[in-house]
Amino acid sequence: MLLQRALENGGTTTCALRRPETTVDAQIAVENDQNTHQLKITIGPLTASLALPRNDSGKYMALRDHLEDMANGRSESGQLSERAIALMEALDSVNDVLEAGHIAFITPTTNPKLPFGAVVTNEQGEICAAATGSCKDHLAEVVRGQLRPAKEGHGEQA
Repeated sequence: MLLQRALENGGTTTCALRRPETTVDAQIAVENDQNTHQLKITIGPLTASLALPRNDSGKYMALRDHLEDMANGRSESGQLSERAIALMEALDSVNDVLEAGHIAFITPTTNPKLPFGAVVTNEQGEICAAATGSCKDHLAEVVRGQLRPAKEGHGEQA
């Protein structure tokens, strides 16, 4: 009934998803137009969007199934959201090692061993560093090394 009311009336609602071992809340925001229900669903760190046709009698079941899939980690959109969070965290880590005037751009890569990529430019758009990393911390260290290379000495070790 809660999901039916949310779809028909629009607005926001919270739906408790219960399992024997835990309960999680799904935050659901619904915007309606003449033909569709546009939904934004948030469960913990996962966020997904869903469009359901207004005249579909199975839309309530489709929403229920989508919520269940998200809560159980089977939603492709939930996986994309986890990837987006990881990229945002990588950007924060790289930004922590930048000097004033540098701008970092983060991207996923196709290499599973080095899934994060970064390009750092100056304010004129010139590339100052380009790196890939196995995790956010590794990526930040590689960028730091490219921006602040070790100073050469007379053979002494630091």
